[in-house]
Amino acid sequence: QAIANLSDRIVVLTRKSQELLISEYNYHKSKITIIPHGTHIVLWNQKNLLKTKYKFTDKMVLSTFGLISENKSIETVLYALPEIVEKHPNIVFLVIGKTHPEVVKKEGEKYRNMLIKTVEELHLENNVFFINEYLELNELLDYLTLSDIYLFSSKDPNQAVSGTFAYAMSCGCAVISNPIPHAIEALSKDNGILLDNFGKSEEFQNAIFKLIENDELRLEMARISFSQSHATTWENM
Repeated sequence: QAIANLSDRIVVLTRKSQELLISEYNYHKSKITIIPHGTHIVLWNQKNLLKTKYKFTDKMVLSTFGLISENKSIETVLYALPEIVEKHPNIVFLVIGKTHPEVVKKEGEKYRNMLIKTVEELHLENNVFFINEYLELNELLDYLTLSDIYLFSSKDPNQAVSGTFAYAMSCGCAVISNPIPHAIEALSKDNGILLDNFGKSEEFQNAIFKLIENDELRLEMARISFSQSHATTWENM
């Protein structure tokens, strides 16, 4: 309330955030402006060229990115993969990003080491790759553009917005996501798959199977995500 009283305008990134400020904090709608999360311009026809550049030719690329922490719940995806890999051995899953610096301060690489151990226990060493780097923007956009499916597994139901989610859609990925508010608002049956629950590996498994075994559906979702995101590119805002 103090922030609202001191502000001429409150900027939020989604309609859901606007609704919460009105219903829970009694903000006046007239003081709230919605500006969607910005994205960058990428080229749709670069996917195969980038797969060749990064040595993923003939691979079906799944990815996720961001500062790694337990909240990402990446293990949920890992447990979904063995049956998928058995049937589709050309699958690769890229886990892109360094561990969150605050997590490193408190517990070091405990969570990342657990993920690596899980990969070994599930015999996924040839299919899961950790890109443990702070990537330059152009390289990050390359990895997202070459990805066929983006997986958003974060487990916080109150996460209002995700920049990683927005970037993935703008790079032409078909998105499979847990039901955070941003995903509920942005995803439809046309541009991705919104899961019903958090932390359910079987839901990720079913959704991944659906998209990798239906090229036409996956590509159409990717094209629609790419097209819809043009309205939020930085150059247009």
